[in-house]
Amino acid sequence: MDRARRERFATPPRYAIIPAVNAISEYLREQAAAHRAIAAENPDDPRYPQSAEALEALAAYADAAAEQDAFQMRYLLEHHVTDGRFAWSGGQSGRSIMHFGFDAPVRSEFELEQFLMDLCDLAKSDAARHIGAHESEIDRADAAALAERYGIGVDRVHGALDAARGIRHVFSIGIPSWHELGAEARAELEAIDGVIVEPGNEAVYGKDAPLIVKNVPAPDERQARARIGEIVGLEADALGASPSQQRVI
Repeated sequence: MDRARRERFATPPRYAIIPAVNAISEYLREQAAAHRAIAAENPDDPRYPQSAEALEALAAYADAAAEQDAFQMRYLLEHHVTDGRFAWSGGQSGRSIMHFGFDAPVRSEFELEQFLMDLCDLAKSDAARHIGAHESEIDRADAAALAERYGIGVDRVHGALDAARGIRHVFSIGIPSWHELGAEARAELEAIDGVIVEPGNEAVYGKDAPLIVKNVPAPDERQARARIGEIVGLEADALGASPSQQRVI
């Protein structure tokens, strides 16, 4: 990832003090104002003023929660604000906010608290979709940094990249200990998207543990063996193989 792209995905500073303008509350109030504008043009539809009232109550609740350093607001402000704005206005989060209180009035503080909790989950989904949508700009090696940036698990980052790159299955391929792997072949293995090359565990394989090539993307085991065999100069049948239930991180 070049410098400009790295800066786009850089980890934001933690908020030691809640900023004067709470980006989450500000966005909620903007949506409330938009609903009130529509209500003015549609005075017979009670849903817009009802939703506006709910959003204004939610914004006030979010302000108070931020001042109290509540988890929901700390998480949203640390991980889902970009350039001083709520990051996912066009995602699931934004759509959920637009419909808050629309079909039924919000009657309790519990509903406000629950919505903020739900918004945290929606923001995680939006972040994963964002990563997938920008997979061509992202280096797999930056998965841990992206996970920290968006407050999601590193496995979710890899999953988003895999989905965007059409990777459905990964395999672990074992290269026998008697086969000498040259530096050029090893470099070619390590250049495969997400692959990790490391010695097998002696506690599992014994003193003649194979070299394991992990996270090999392929439609099936046969093609995974063939791909690695071609690189290392071995017949596919000479290689061990096992499907991986999840990517090794």
